[in-house]
Order: sequence, then structure tokens, then C-alpha cells
Amino acid sequence: MYERRGFTLIELLVVIAIIALLMAIMVPALAQVRKQAKKIVCQANLRQWGTLFLLYTNDNNGRFMKLKNLAWFPQLKPYFKNPEIFLCPTATRSIDEGGCQPFRAWVDTYDHHPGSAGIDYKTSYGLNDYVLDGWGAGGSSKWDPYLWGTTAVKGAYRIPLFLDSSRPYEITVQHYNEPPEYEFDVEYGWGTGAAGEMKRLCVNRHREAANAVFVDWSVTRIGLKRLWTLKWSRVFDTQGPWPTAGGARRDDWPLWMRDFRDY
Repeated sequence: MYERRGFTLIELLVVIAIIALLMAIMVPALAQVRKQAKKIVCQANLRQWGTLFLLYTNDNNGRFMKLKNLAWFPQLKPYFKNPEIFLCPTATRSIDEGGCQPFRAWVDTYDHHPGSAGIDYKTSYGLNDYVLDGWGAGGSSKWDPYLWGTTAVKGAYRIPLFLDSSRPYEITVQHYNEPPEYEFDVEYGWGTGAAGEMKRLCVNRHREAANAVFVDWSVTRIGLKRLWTLKWSRVFDTQGPWPTAGGARRDDWPLWMRDFRDY
């Protein structure tokens, strides 16, 4: 008969140390896998949104909707059946549910939008208002030269349509809009071209980037500094003060963004 032996204290400590080492290696890797999975789901959501806008424009001679603000919700409502696509998986909780920027969803009751009275929706995406075909009675005709109106435009791959945002509407950015002073700095003010409106889109949800579907229906990860190089409106200056083409330097950016990739 052989004598049965258990582990010695030294052997147990070695095993525990090995397990701890493996956990230290695996946990960051698993965190990166989770982030990558959320990015993929977000992009899949935006592809579905692109399909909904495509269906709408196909039924309307290639034109986008005319109403201002949340025009996309009541107009697209007949086309979708999956409410899950309203939320980026990194931003699913509203402020009342403990969500904070940049990982926060927006909740509103759209009583003032035709066809959506009394309906609550929570979303973490927003529409570039400059794609609209007119801002209707609630807007001003002076902004009409800014609007794309249709999908039949040159350089559609550079025009953001629907994207990660801290607000679902009132996205009317200008080339001079300043970046957030810190990561949780978000602009809630109203008014076309308000000085800080780009802050609604400069949300660090996907490792120094956001996701967007463009007017050519492509879905792309956008480095946050690249937001200032996109053609938001017909008159948006892509060589304004913030792109490198406009002379921006690393030290011009807020400290939290300085090491992000330049564009």
C-alpha cells in the first residue's frame, strides 16, 4: 500500500500564485473582448438604422424627411420592429437609472412630434440634422443652404447620418465648435450652431472613437478628432481650427484628448 499524500503548503502557494498570474493576464484581455463585442453590436445597430433610412428615402424619391428635431422617429416608425437598436450597448442607462456621460442614454416623451404623442423612447444615438430636406415651420429658411436633403450627393461617404450621441436631435454642429474640456463635458444647450454642440458627439464610448452610419449607408468607427474633418453640412469647413489641415497642434486639444490620433 502506498501512502496517500496531499499538497504541501509550498505546493498550494505555487498553484495559487500561478492562478493569480493567469487571472492577471486574462482579465484585461477579457475586458478588451467585451469592449470589442459592444463595438460590433453598436455597428450592427447602425447598419439596421441605415437600412431604415434607406427604405424611407427609397419611398420618398431619395429625399430625407423635412421636419426638425426628432423627425427620424415618427417618420421611421413604420419601418422598424426591433427596439433594441435604439441603444449602443455601452450606453443603455438613462440619467435616472444611474447612467453618466459618455455612457448615458437619452429619454424623452415626444408629445410635440406628430405621430408620437405620449410615447417614451430611450436612445443613445442621434441624427445629423443637416441631412434633412427642410426644417419646416419650426425652422428657419436661412439654414436651407446648409441642408443636404437627399442621398444623391457627392461625397456621401463623408456625410454622417446617424451616430453615437448624447442627444438624439439638435445636432447642428459647426466647424468652430470646441471639443469637450474633459471626458464628461457635454453640451445640452439649444440653438443651431451653438458653440459646444460637437460635445454631444465627442463621446468616448469605443476606445477614443464613436460609430456612425453615413449617407452612403456605410458604417464606420470614427476617431474622435476625426469628427471635425467630416462634411456635416454643405458649408461645413473641414479645414477649420481643429483638423491638422487647419493648423491644429497636439497641445491645442484638451488634455484628455491630446494623445488621441490626429486627423
